[in-house]
Amino acid sequence: MQIDWLTVAAQVVNFLILVYLLKRFLYKPVTAAMARREQRVEDRLQQSREREAQAEHERERLHQRLEQLDQQRDKLMQEAREKAEQERQQLLDEARDEREASRQRWQQQAEDEKDRFLEGLRRETTAGFEQLARKALTDLADVELEAQMVHQLIARLDALDEDVRQQLANASASEQVQINTRFALAESQRRQLTEAIQQQLGEQREVAYQESSQLLCGIEFRVGGQRLGWTLADYLDRFEERLDNAIGATPA
Repeated sequence: MQIDWLTVAAQVVNFLILVYLLKRFLYKPVTAAMARREQRVEDRLQQSREREAQAEHERERLHQRLEQLDQQRDKLMQEAREKAEQERQQLLDEARDEREASRQRWQQQAEDEKDRFLEGLRRETTAGFEQLARKALTDLADVELEAQMVHQLIARLDALDEDVRQQLANASASEQVQINTRFALAESQRRQLTEAIQQQLGEQREVAYQESSQLLCGIEFRVGGQRLGWTLADYLDRFEERLDNAIGATPA
């Protein structure tokens, strides 16, 4: 079989032209279209990744914001609790202070009323007791009573402690001994009392006698601020003291 090289050559040329035409007008547009499609896909994927990253960033930002809000909420709640506790404690302190102030005012009022009552009772009791004693002792004041008062004072002088006697002796060395009585003493009573005083304090001691209307019956020895004797006022003072102690000890 004889080969027609001209025909073969023409077919080869036709094939090459076909390949060229296919490459130029079909393959390149197809590949270009495919490349453009791939690029669009890649762009969409990139946009998707960017949106996902943005969404993740936004989610993280929102998460942090929520944590901050939770922390602020906890802080506000803690501050509110602390403020409420402070206000509660302040109200309790004010109520306690007001109660204590009321108690002190009541106690002070009670003390004032007690003092006024005691003072009034003291005045009334003392006045009544003094009037009664004055009347009774005025009616009963005779020589025997005066002699008994002198006898009591001499007995007290004889019973003096040595230290007290020495103090009286030292005081009377520079000052006059004063004897005060509610009623005038008889001369014999004065002489008896003067001898007893000089025996205890020294023979050169001068003794002055004076009647005092301030004495609620009795006799007293005074020298250099020292006092010794017996008067009804002493008994009244002790009575008032015992009365104050008895009333003060009574439960309120």
